[in-house]
Amino acid sequence: MSNYQTLFEIGKLLVAETDIEKLLPLAMDKVITQTKAQRGMITILGRDKELLFEVARNFRKEQIENPEFEISRTIVNSVLETGRPVVIQNALEEPELSGSLSIGRLRVLSVASAPLQSESGVVFGAIYIDNRDLTAVFDEQTGSMLSEFAGLISVATKNALDRRQLVEKQQKLRVALDEKMGYGEMIGSSPAMQEMYNLIEKVAGKDITVLITGQTGTGKELVTRELQRRSPRSKQEFVVFSCANLSEQLLESELFGHEKGAFTGADRRKRGLFEMANCGTVFLDEIGEMNPAVQAKLLRFLQSGEFKPLGSEITRKADVRIIAATHRDLTEMIKQGEFREDLYYRLNVIEIRLPSLKERGEDVLTIADYFLKRFARQFKVQVSEFDSDARELLLQYHYPGNVRELENIVQRAVALADDDSITSDDLENLKYSAESDSPAAGSGSGFSRSKREVIANFEREYISVRLKESSGNISEAARCAGMHKKNFIEKMKIYDISREDFL
Repeated sequence: MSNYQTLFEIGKLLVAETDIEKLLPLAMDKVITQTKAQRGMITILGRDKELLFEVARNFRKEQIENPEFEISRTIVNSVLETGRPVVIQNALEEPELSGSLSIGRLRVLSVASAPLQSESGVVFGAIYIDNRDLTAVFDEQTGSMLSEFAGLISVATKNALDRRQLVEKQQKLRVALDEKMGYGEMIGSSPAMQEMYNLIEKVAGKDITVLITGQTGTGKELVTRELQRRSPRSKQEFVVFSCANLSEQLLESELFGHEKGAFTGADRRKRGLFEMANCGTVFLDEIGEMNPAVQAKLLRFLQSGEFKPLGSEITRKADVRIIAATHRDLTEMIKQGEFREDLYYRLNVIEIRLPSLKERGEDVLTIADYFLKRFARQFKVQVSEFDSDARELLLQYHYPGNVRELENIVQRAVALADDDSITSDDLENLKYSAESDSPAAGSGSGFSRSKREVIANFEREYISVRLKESSGNISEAARCAGMHKKNFIEKMKIYDISREDFL
């Protein structure tokens, strides 16, 4: 079979086989047979620039075990860096490869490699073949054939990788949401929670838009999950999406999709979340962070179910239920001209307000007990209860970070507990905060209290200055402060500092 016949056969495979995981081994086997190679591999660059093996085959049409030890990284890295194919007839006599350990170890004679490139020219992987036999020396014709093969499969491979990443992203979001359901299943029986349960029961089965409001850490995602579970769309697609920290173009592309060539880097058509979730539900978290220009397009979609992807003149339709959530005061944002009033009323058909933890009374103890049992199982420790002083302390604290903060407090206490009961000493940070907020603490003006006030004032000012310098970028502010991001965020919660004040 000639090279052209081989490429024609591979082209037919591309048309007939849509599953890239089945296509690539078949195509690789044809290339190995035609070039008389002993091994053939298709590698892609991972997120950390590591080599990932999509296919690794030998001339017997078998999968190669441990392919990372059967490839010349020197050759592949050269192709990935330059974007140019490489053909070497005798690698053992090539001066530039004399120091290559893999060439010497593998006793490779002929090597050829060609880049995989997206339509915009970005190199994202490479095809590699080699052999150790004088009767099958690679030549320029081999290199041409390999480059043609790379061109044939590049687009299909890139599209498959993008689809895989999207699925993985959705799975991670769902796992993250499910993990948060630990304090989910909406634990608590306070009057404020009972009122919210009743409202969820009334609106979940009705196909209307819902706006969920409440402070950060109160569990807005959990309410959304409950609404979805009880809705007529419960068996359909459920997409979770945060509107925070995205540019106008990226946000519009994620929601409505884009056409090929709509902007720099748009090397293919992409379906938006609304199109993907047709007949299902989309949860738009942090709706208050949405760019004003995208707000107008979301309003149109809510009114008519119609949208246009970026770069398209074709109007599309999707039947999607929208549940939105925010911790911000949208009515105040309307007064400031930051949020559209007409969009607010479209979203706020039904508002479900989540009470803060300090409004929920003894629900605090119910939730704390739940977390204690969960983390005791996770850490495999025999911690079984809070003593009376610890329970009193839990009730006194005001929880600026709400349920999420309580979860962190209990997790730390269980991890560090020395006994089967958690005491007030195990809640040292909580104890300090509660004492600082109590009237009794204000009556004394001794050295220790004054010291705490000075430290607190310094930390509050220091955190605020770092956020101001970084324009609200928490990661950058934490780095400049020499702190771990998680610790930096904890300090922000303690002092009720919001990044939005520094944007």
